[in-house]
Amino acid sequence: MGKHWTEVKEEIEREIDKIWYDEPIEVTLSKKGIYPSGAGSQERYMGNLFFQVGDSMCLGWSLVEPAIYKAIADENFTLQALKNIWQYMVFGKVRVLGGTRGEGCPAAWLNLPKFMSFYNDIVESFDTIDNKKDFHDLIWSWQNYVSRMSRWFHTVYPWEATGGVMLRDQSVADAEEYLELTKMAVDYMTPKENQ
Repeated sequence: MGKHWTEVKEEIEREIDKIWYDEPIEVTLSKKGIYPSGAGSQERYMGNLFFQVGDSMCLGWSLVEPAIYKAIADENFTLQALKNIWQYMVFGKVRVLGGTRGEGCPAAWLNLPKFMSFYNDIVESFDTIDNKKDFHDLIWSWQNYVSRMSRWFHTVYPWEATGGVMLRDQSVADAEEYLELTKMAVDYMTPKENQ
């Protein structure tokens, strides 16, 4: 048997207090490109940060939080259904962000081990919850933690890195210019024997 749900809630609340104003180590490591798991693509970590922003946002304020609160308020959902739904919505993303990716992966894949450990503690505490109010109280703390981490990743993400590269074309003439440039690049870059 796991911890009582109130113990889990207290642990999560302590972590929220710790990270509210002070950047968590998980965020600091990530923004510096330090991923002990080896996560990344072609020795780059921008994609990791992208997923940390997007997945934490989905787990928090943009998707799971409003959905689970609506479900809690809906009299058609039983407590057991709520416990199941929450797990269905959360586990996949938590596993990517905070779980290890199988043998040979030495650390939390995307530097968020507390996502996985809090998730496990919550699920293991479900036997100690026998009403929707207590379930809501525990999930409320989880959602606050996840949303705070999401805001940290939004803060440190290098949004300026995409500023000059990802601009939309402003006119047909701009698109035609890019097309001509692309054709020139193909001609220039392709060895004559491959043309």
